Amino acid sequence: MKKQYIHYLVALIIGIVIALVLQPGNGLTQYGVRVIAILVPVLYLWLTTNTHWTSLLALALLVCTQAMETPNAVWAGSMGHFVVITVMVYMLLNVCLTDTGVINKIAMWFVTRKFVEGKPMAFMTMFFASNVIIGFFVDNLSLAVIYIGIAEVLCKNMGLKKGDPFYTCIFMGTLWGNCLLSICSPIAHALPNIIMGLAEAQLGITITYAQWLAFGSIYAIIIFIIMMLIVRIWNPDTSAFKNYDIKKVREEDPPLSKSGKISSVVFIIVIAFVVLPQIFKTGPALGYLNSLGVVVPAIFGVIALALLRADGKPILDVPAAFKKVPWPPIIFAGTVSVFATPLSSEATGITKWLGNILQPSIGQLSPVLIVTVLIALAIVMTNFLSNTVTQVLFFNIGAVLLATSNYNLAAFAVIIAIASGMATITPSAAVPSPFFFGPGHLTMKATLKWNLIFIVACFVICAFVGVPLATAIVH
Repeated sequence: MKKQYIHYLVALIIGIVIALVLQPGNGLTQYGVRVIAILVPVLYLWLTTNTHWTSLLALALLVCTQAMETPNAVWAGSMGHFVVITVMVYMLLNVCLTDTGVINKIAMWFVTRKFVEGKPMAFMTMFFASNVIIGFFVDNLSLAVIYIGIAEVLCKNMGLKKGDPFYTCIFMGTLWGNCLLSICSPIAHALPNIIMGLAEAQLGITITYAQWLAFGSIYAIIIFIIMMLIVRIWNPDTSAFKNYDIKKVREEDPPLSKSGKISSVVFIIVIAFVVLPQIFKTGPALGYLNSLGVVVPAIFGVIALALLRADGKPILDVPAAFKKVPWPPIIFAGTVSVFATPLSSEATGITKWLGNILQPSIGQLSPVLIVTVLIALAIVMTNFLSNTVTQVLFFNIGAVLLATSNYNLAAFAVIIAIASGMATITPSAAVPSPFFFGPGHLTMKATLKWNLIFIVACFVICAFVGVPLATAIVH
């Protein structure tokens, strides 16, 4: 607690110093000074303490700056932002899929295939693949909790314990896959939705779920192959796998309940109503469905699951499900989204000011080189600090530096989100990381070598494959 209060004091001092020292000029207005004097200390608190009550504090202080027209503009741009309702509703669906056993059933199906028997590499490939595939539709935090539990049971059945190379490899691959999911799919994931909101608010660019998934699916496959090659090179001692009894695991896995089957069907229908109209836009019916966006089908899905009953009770108990929704990431997403307005507003002049400062140095580079440098810096920063803060920071820097170029800014938004999601090295790198490092499933000492190899490979793929791929798909 003493350390926490020191951080609070440091943030206060930073804010006061900026407010007193930073002067309007070079494009920056007095309103801009006020916003920076609040945003920088808040960023510091997000990186060193928490993102829940500090986010609420940021909203209150943003109202105090008067940089936005009215207090209602702040509330509407934060808690009323589409990112908030989107993430919240899809998390409710995730709760239902978890509680009805759908996610566990799918995961166990992957690791109980006949060809896995006696083949540890096949086992890991299937286990990690299930993590990635399920993770396309489930938020990272929920997925981490579910898969850590599954991995613990599987390792216990094999006689593995913490610190064993095979144990470490299983949990490392699970974390790698989990971090992939936060950026390759916008469904129930805050990071893509935040960057999509920023792109629309600041640049007037709309990136659809279908576009993001088209890019994310291909990119995830490429990184997954790289991941498995690294695991093959790692080649941990897998002799304990001889204790893995597929028949026993299959027998102990209960059949999917009626509520699980119904929730699966409803979720598939929701995803179809979101993605298919964006792909096949011809015809008035599909055009209308596409105009509804991604939230309305999910809301109807929640209502259907609340009305449908199995075994005498609703398939989705909405009040109980709301208690399981992780609210800090949702509040954080809303707070980050509203700051897009003052950062890009002419009333503050922050964008113009940043451009005037950065243009003489980085701005002289070619657009491709600027993007490559920002990708590298984002990957480095995100492995020590918040991935969400990293993507917001580098998105705004890139938007300034690339504003006068012909570079595809929609592709840049996707790529900088991808780079910011490659956060696996430290316990503070991503929201799920403490669940892996905290209990000792992973240690930095045991994983640093392989993490560095993975991150370097991710940078190469992101810069030299991801950039042209995103440019071709997202426009």
